[in-house]
Amino acid sequence: MSARRVAAATLLAASLALATPLLAATTTTVDLPAKLAPEIARAKTGRVAVLIPSTIRADVAASHLYASGGATAHGYDIQLAYAPACNDATACFFAEFQSGPQTLLAGTAVALAHAITGTYAPIRCGASCGPAAVQWRERGVLYSVQYVLGGRASMTALADSAIDAGAR
Repeated sequence: MSARRVAAATLLAASLALATPLLAATTTTVDLPAKLAPEIARAKTGRVAVLIPSTIRADVAASHLYASGGATAHGYDIQLAYAPACNDATACFFAEFQSGPQTLLAGTAVALAHAITGTYAPIRCGASCGPAAVQWRERGVLYSVQYVLGGRASMTALADSAIDAGAR
């Protein structure tokens, strides 16, 4: 092997060794009721119970996530984003918690807490990618969670956490 290839392989190995702990260090658990406290308080002025998961896994520190939202005409809409004033833009979207009139998902039925059946839709990509989502009806209200890091198991766990926690 040439000296140039040996140097490149050594540099690549060193880069991977340095990057792995950095990637692992950026995975954190966010306390959603604490992070979203002002938004939950605003959402509680609405017409429906506010169901928010207890925690969510993030690929950045909680201080690097920006919350917005509150009550809507028929429910609530609370967002978490990688940038302030994201307004659901794909480039900065992280997660969203909603209730009220929404478009029903086309997806796979999933069993949720309290014998509730929900619908799961995986991350969808076209011109841009949409987050994974899970929806369920509880007491006649349609709830949904969308999350950019969500697979089926994590989306089901988020919905179960929101259902188990009850109204915030």
